[in-house]
Amino acid sequence: MKRAVVLFSGGLDSTACLYWAKGNYDEVIMLTVNYGSNEERVTNRVAEFFSKELNVPLKIIRLDFLEEFSKLRGTTLVGGETPKVTGKELEDMSFAQETAKSVWVPARNVVLIAVAASLLDALGGGDIIVGFNAEEGATFPDNTPEFVEKMNEMLRYGTLSEVRVVAPLINLDKKGIAKLLKELNAKYEYSNSCYMPKGFTEDGKPIHCGECESCVRRHRGLIEGIGEDRTVYAVEPKI
Repeated sequence: MKRAVVLFSGGLDSTACLYWAKGNYDEVIMLTVNYGSNEERVTNRVAEFFSKELNVPLKIIRLDFLEEFSKLRGTTLVGGETPKVTGKELEDMSFAQETAKSVWVPARNVVLIAVAASLLDALGGGDIIVGFNAEEGATFPDNTPEFVEKMNEMLRYGTLSEVRVVAPLINLDKKGIAKLLKELNAKYEYSNSCYMPKGFTEDGKPIHCGECESCVRRHRGLIEGIGEDRTVYAVEPKI
């Protein structure tokens, strides 16, 4: 039996991974990790929506130490105000790298993969599905093929069961992910990419700020990829 744990953060990438895993594994478990981020309550509600929508069991785990370390580092994702950006600014690689640094949660993907690996090791093995992709890999070193390779090397020694990281989106940008979401008939408008979400609409769609880096990348990818964006924004993103 093929088993997978999807690291679900609520955005386009992990939503695409969830739908993809549902079609490629016999058993799928969603794992959402809380660490005090600004969007945490929205993320949890989004996770609960997709858990019911796809009939996939959900585990939500809180890591207080990661919240403490994030505050120690001063990441804007935990209790701070994330930068407002435009698509034109994100074309400037030095600017994009600076915004990436501002939202960096210390060793987050290392920690999250370790948590998922522990769960799978206890269950007898399986794959950790992550939403790493080419667009974010350009600014986040823990979204790259090299990172996946090194984590899998570590897991060969760190688990007794056969556990590995699988990154189905690793060669895709946001435009390609948007196309995949359409192919999978995913209800992406119920996902949340925003660093500073404004709550929910009456029918349960997250309200995105439209001004943070993640909102701009989301909107640009959906428009360029499938020619539409059903996301609700407080402010129209400038792409």
